[in-house]
Amino acid sequence: MISSQVFGDALDERRRQDEKWGEQNHTQMEWLAILMEEVGEYTQEILRNHFGKRDNLPTLYAELTQVAAVALAAMESMRRNELS
Repeated sequence: MISSQVFGDALDERRRQDEKWGEQNHTQMEWLAILMEEVGEYTQEILRNHFGKRDNLPTLYAELTQVAAVALAAMESMRRNELS
């Protein structure tokens, strides 16, 4: 079960993204590239933590929140443009 805090954090990030970029409508290929860029940033932080022996969980959480928010944005775009 999704905790309300985790879901709330993802929704807050979605709102932040909408404020920054406005409504986004991309092709599936473009969404994949955007999502993989966010996954790449999460991966970089994991590698920095692992090899640098750091423990930066807040940064990892923030990056993963961005991954979730982009996935939600892609789903919203799909609903608006392809599933309606």
